[in-house]
Amino acid sequence: MAKGKNKRFLTMVLNEPISVVDPLTGEVREATRIIVPYGHKDKDFCKVYHKTINKLTDLPKSCQKVFDWLLENMDTENKVYVLNLKKLAEALKLAHITVKKAMSTLQKRGFIRKLENGLYMVNPQLACKTSDNRDLYIRFMNIESEEWEEFVKSLDSKQLTNNLQ
Repeated sequence: MAKGKNKRFLTMVLNEPISVVDPLTGEVREATRIIVPYGHKDKDFCKVYHKTINKLTDLPKSCQKVFDWLLENMDTENKVYVLNLKKLAEALKLAHITVKKAMSTLQKRGFIRKLENGLYMVNPQLACKTSDNRDLYIRFMNIESEEWEEFVKSLDSKQLTNNLQ
């Protein structure tokens, strides 16, 4: 823990050293680790994959706006509570029926899945707030871990067959 209120640091060890410039002296040095500050603002981090951005361009603007709100408000398990669509519509300055249709469209296109009343999960293949989305995807697809392992094995064998041809 570093000195100061609510200041924490994450040390990342690099596989290979990289050259960095010392901001104080201008001297070039080799770095084997990076110290990254993090704190209360890191909760806003969300990893959005490139393919998601392409898919978003096919959606109506209202769906994009709703999906953006979902990304901002989801937790680290990609879950987001939307308890009142009317209040969400007011916050986004959209009509209630527009938000309702947007949520339906996002579900049909696989962007989100409704887990129960008011609780949704964003597809971790499109965006996530964690570095490991494998377990999230298993939960999103509502499959058992063993089914996932079989699916991955089938992909590997198909890829090997394609590479040999």
